[in-house]
Amino acid sequence: MEMKQLKYFVEVARREHISDAALELNIAQSAISRQIAQLEKELNVTLFKRSGRNIILTAEGKQLLSEATQILDQLDKTIQLFKQQSSTDQRTIYIGYEESDVSQMMLPLVQTFEQQSKSLATPQLMTHEDIVEQVVSGQLDIGFVELTKEISAQSQLHTTSLFEENYHMYVPKDHPIAMTTQPPLTQFENKPLYCLMPFSNTIKNKLEYLIKSHVYVVSNKQLAQYILRKNKGFVVCNQNIHLPSHQDWTYIPLSHTELKRTMCAISKYDNKKTDIDLMWQFIHTMMNQTAQF
Repeated sequence: MEMKQLKYFVEVARREHISDAALELNIAQSAISRQIAQLEKELNVTLFKRSGRNIILTAEGKQLLSEATQILDQLDKTIQLFKQQSSTDQRTIYIGYEESDVSQMMLPLVQTFEQQSKSLATPQLMTHEDIVEQVVSGQLDIGFVELTKEISAQSQLHTTSLFEENYHMYVPKDHPIAMTTQPPLTQFENKPLYCLMPFSNTIKNKLEYLIKSHVYVVSNKQLAQYILRKNKGFVVCNQNIHLPSHQDWTYIPLSHTELKRTMCAISKYDNKKTDIDLMWQFIHTMMNQTAQF
């Protein structure tokens, strides 16, 4: 049994005339007659009987009409559902971003885009690896990640550098390093260092490599302040994470060191989503090299 057989059968049953059904379906009468004959043979029943120039349903035909109508109605609903989902997906820009300064710009980017577009923007915090994989596979439309050699080598990706992300450090005020101007990272070799979240894992690994020692991770500012007050170590933060001014610690910029990374936006060159170009315009405007976070 095929869907087209059910469609032909229902059209004939409603009109009680094959020629009228053929006109409505824009196919030959012989094609309809052949399909209904095949349907009757498969079901081993007679679906219609002659009544003058018309044909009317048999008892079996009436039963099939009820079932076929439900099947075709459900088919139509399913088709409409997927069409609607496809339309919604076409009007949704899926964004993946890793923990970085981009996090602070995500809300204004999404708000500005949705105010000036009929499309929606759906952001999601993800790992670097998942973002790249899903942009390449088409599951994400745009990804905000650290620019790496692997990304630069991806010929199918449209990649735009956005800004350089720097870091700074807090040290106990009575420690000799507090008096140093632009200290090299080697000066912190084998010193107890703590990264204050949110913090890039790649930067943590780079820091461990440079100071030749394990780096600890703390999750909140209160714990970081306790470490500094008790002179238990130094605290490294993203450039936009600040501890309140205090007599027990001092602030040291690290922008002069190797502890930095470049953030970029990526998407596939063949992305044809509605308003994807508009989203790129806002990215260039709000997250360019001179963006202030």
